[in-house]
Amino acid sequence: MSFKDKINTGLEKFKTDRKIKIYVGVVLVAVIVVVSSAIIIKNIAHQEKEEQKIVTYTIPENEKIFINGLIVPKESKAIMPPANDPNPDIRVSNGQSVKAGDVLYISKNEAAIEEINGIKNQIRNLLNERRVLKPDDPTLPSINAQISNLNTSLSAANAKAYTKVKAPFSGKVFLNTSQNRDSQAAGALMTVQSTDYVMNGQISEQDLSKLKNDMTASITILSTGDALKGRISYISDRPVISSSDSNSNTDLSFYNIVFALDSQEGIVDGYHAQASIEVNTDKHRVPTSAIVNNGSEVYVFAEVDGYYKKVNVEVISDSNNYSIVSGDLKENEIIVKNPTNKIKEGDPIPSNSPVSPSSSKDKSNK
Repeated sequence: MSFKDKINTGLEKFKTDRKIKIYVGVVLVAVIVVVSSAIIIKNIAHQEKEEQKIVTYTIPENEKIFINGLIVPKESKAIMPPANDPNPDIRVSNGQSVKAGDVLYISKNEAAIEEINGIKNQIRNLLNERRVLKPDDPTLPSINAQISNLNTSLSAANAKAYTKVKAPFSGKVFLNTSQNRDSQAAGALMTVQSTDYVMNGQISEQDLSKLKNDMTASITILSTGDALKGRISYISDRPVISSSDSNSNTDLSFYNIVFALDSQEGIVDGYHAQASIEVNTDKHRVPTSAIVNNGSEVYVFAEVDGYYKKVNVEVISDSNNYSIVSGDLKENEIIVKNPTNKIKEGDPIPSNSPVSPSSSKDKSNK
């Protein structure tokens, strides 16, 4: 019997033998069950594997505002020459240290001096006239009254004749000669400057609302690289300069800002400097999905030394993707972007996680 005949005989037997049909049916059902079960188990395992993947997010560094400026005296005052004396008597030298109240120059009023000389002549004549009078002369009281009035006028004229201009504060005085002309005090006779210095700069309207008095700053002296600390001591609310922002083609206003320096060591008038101010140190941008609210507390999970740690936060503003929170978070700290109900504080971070903490950092936080 050929192979073909054997197949045909087998098929005929399968068609007529009910037991064989049952056996074959059972085998087919068993195969289907086994295959289906394998697929289901594989899908469940894959789902569990996916649930184990932990995506992390790195807290961005705090925003920094950079301000360029100049080191200048904390106080500076231009001393103008007298209006009625082209050659005042200057009592200080260039670069001399002075104290508040020291005489800088003395000016004289020629008109007042002439008035003084005239009053003195009148008094001298009246004294000569009185000298020859007898004690009971009826004109004596009138002469005495005139002399008294003239002495009063003499005192007033003396006060106007010579004027002492004094230093308004302690510091150094610089004479505005042709070689040492202060361009900011055109026409001034001299300038008094304090010997303690501050940094003057300008900020744009975009940064004005972010800065406040007493905020600390890191200040670098550009010529020497020296670093020192400072703080904002003054922010003007009057714009001083307008310029064009090449990116947006919109006008910007700029405002003066002053930094007090923690140290005066190595500081020189006129040095260029740059201040760096860290803003929003207590506020951070985090994925909204990272925030857990269980009804009694709001927190995120941070990764600390290989373990999960709860960090309580307060939501300042939120959106679908990212929220602004305050709390004990630090820049560059790693938090869990997609926490699950299975994560508990103190649990170790799985070392065999398909996506390890070091490689699963969310790249969208920039």
